[in-house]
Amino acid sequence: MKRCREFSRRGHRGFANGMFAVIMLFLLAAGGIGWVCMGIVANDRWPIRWLELNGAFQRVSAEQLRASMTPLIDDSFFTIDLQELGAAARRISWVSSVSIQKNWPDTVTVTIEEFSPIAHWNQGQLISKSGEVFSVPESDEIQGLPWLEGPPERLDEVLRNWSEFSEALVPLGLEIGQLSLDTRGAWSMKLGNGTRIQLGRDFARDRLQRLLNSWDSLMFEQEMPPQDVDLRYTNGIAVLWPQNPDTAKGTDS
Repeated sequence: MKRCREFSRRGHRGFANGMFAVIMLFLLAAGGIGWVCMGIVANDRWPIRWLELNGAFQRVSAEQLRASMTPLIDDSFFTIDLQELGAAARRISWVSSVSIQKNWPDTVTVTIEEFSPIAHWNQGQLISKSGEVFSVPESDEIQGLPWLEGPPERLDEVLRNWSEFSEALVPLGLEIGQLSLDTRGAWSMKLGNGTRIQLGRDFARDRLQRLLNSWDSLMFEQEMPPQDVDLRYTNGIAVLWPQNPDTAKGTDS
């Protein structure tokens, strides 16, 4: 019994000594980590010295981007807020997307993509090549883009018809200057040569094809293209010529 009690006392002492050693190691490690972290996160340690900017920079200038982001890089390499930097870049209206990464030991690299507009959308908006609607200052003043109009929820349909109608017009050397879908679902367009075309609500593609089939005949011995073409007829086309605006000429399809 005496030996058992001695063994028990020795076991307790060993366990206590082991726990003391573990606690001391933990405290030393925690203190070391805290000391290191305090040194790392201090703003005067590991400062950001370089801001690298990448992008096409066609409508957004590197100077504009740098001016919006530089005030936000006063933190250290380990504490700088990349989300805040990205938000600052995206506040520039022509910026479509932002990618930001840190490069050891003192550099932040920012890569932006700009919106690439393909058309106007309604008033004050543009459509990017990815089909996204966006707004920029004085967007209506941008030249060289077709005008698309329609209910916001039918944007995809307008884009699809614009693409299909434009492709159908290419063989005749014609292009769409404006394509509209009104609230009643009726389609109309204005060609680059000034001709206004009424397609109506139903069978718009078939009606446009009727015009394409008749175009050479319509233009025979004509010096100017039609002013207005109404295709909302079952078996014909109504044409208004610019040199005689008070009367319309009917042409069988």
